[in-house]
Amino acid sequence: MATLVATCFLVACQPKEQKIYVVSTNDMHANIDNFPQMAALIDSLRAEHPDLLLFGAGDNRSGNPINDRYAQPTKPMYDLMNAVGFDLSTFGNHEWDGGVLALRNVLTWAKFPFVCANVTFDDSLQMPNVKPYEIFERNGLKIGVIGGIQLGLNGLPDFHPKNAGGSHFVPFEDVLPQCLDELQGCDIVFLLTHLGYEDDREVAEKFPQIDAIFGGHSHTRVAEKQLVNGVLVTQAEAKVKYVSLSTFTIRNGKIVDKDMQLLSIKDFPKRNAEVQAMVDTYNSDEHFYTIVGNNLSPVNNRESLGCLMTDAIRYTTGSDMGFQNPGGVRFDTLSVRPVMLKDILALDPFDNEIIHYTLTGEEIIRLMKSCFVTDRGPIFCSGCSYTYSVNDNGEMTDIKVTLENGEPLDMKAKYSIVMNSYMTSVFDYEHEDEGQTTFRSSNDLMLEYLAQHPDIDYGNVTRVTKR
Repeated sequence: MATLVATCFLVACQPKEQKIYVVSTNDMHANIDNFPQMAALIDSLRAEHPDLLLFGAGDNRSGNPINDRYAQPTKPMYDLMNAVGFDLSTFGNHEWDGGVLALRNVLTWAKFPFVCANVTFDDSLQMPNVKPYEIFERNGLKIGVIGGIQLGLNGLPDFHPKNAGGSHFVPFEDVLPQCLDELQGCDIVFLLTHLGYEDDREVAEKFPQIDAIFGGHSHTRVAEKQLVNGVLVTQAEAKVKYVSLSTFTIRNGKIVDKDMQLLSIKDFPKRNAEVQAMVDTYNSDEHFYTIVGNNLSPVNNRESLGCLMTDAIRYTTGSDMGFQNPGGVRFDTLSVRPVMLKDILALDPFDNEIIHYTLTGEEIIRLMKSCFVTDRGPIFCSGCSYTYSVNDNGEMTDIKVTLENGEPLDMKAKYSIVMNSYMTSVFDYEHEDEGQTTFRSSNDLMLEYLAQHPDIDYGNVTRVTKR
């Protein structure tokens, strides 16, 4: 009897151990074709860990015209996310690509809440199901999850400013302390962010009381456990290629271990039949498979496709030069094969209006420098090529532009320029001409260009050189 009592006492004194499992993904960009495998992978994980949490770190849309140009734009993604059983998402900048009213539709379709602490909406919009944070209960533990989104130099996320209507943003770190105070009663606190990996690491350095950050925006593949000031920081690249499985071991209410694995979706051998049937139905619109051109050589870099895009707007408008922001080129590989309408709409899902300017050589140099800072990369071009350096402050300098005829750019001469309306709205550089619309969209001009040049060969085309 004494032995039994002693054994029971020892068992009672053993630390209580629990585990919390979180599956996170980010920047899915409407890659619905990988959803059957993702669904099967999540099914297998839930069979082992039925209480796991499934999070999305924003940019659920924009990248696949099957979704983005559906009769109810982006509804396929949310039907699929509901079918897979997402528990939570934050906003990415591309959630605004259809405008704020389209975003409201998304919130009515999603069977899970959105968290974003640094955005508010006008009351008249009646935005449903958006909170600064969400609290879950798992195994008797309270888990608080705070959402946040990146802001650009103009105080908005990276979307066309015209789409903001009624949305108001503040820097995430301005509101994060208050959210952390309000979640002091939680056993675990996570962030679900669309800030970018480096910004997530900076937040972790400043706020070590956070237990983990599940991030997005920079499309970073975090393949191994990364602890920053004790905070687990993850990201799973993009386009439904991977998910991160994070495991938290808790003893007596305290996290004693954090671990993560990057799991490949594209290599998972099973598919969820119900989700596959949904995807097959969405993919059945033959219009998107119309052949509009023929690609003659493989393309393996974003700049070559940027050259194609700039050639299209330049030649069809009869301009001296065309420019394209690198962030507006949405994929970087194209195999040798017929080019379908779906390819063109995926390359440029934004289909912005094309704007004509008359700029001097000096103003063109300012435009290039502004793009490098605002879009975090060198501008793509047609009608010219250029070399540049980067100084210690990360600024573009020593730019040398050569026109298509071999002459150097004349700083005082005026040139006819075309670019998309996103660039005209967000790039801050000094110039006199206010610009005029061409009343044509980028996709319209691309299709016109392909009708005149059905065989394209851009595999080795580059026009920008960093010295």
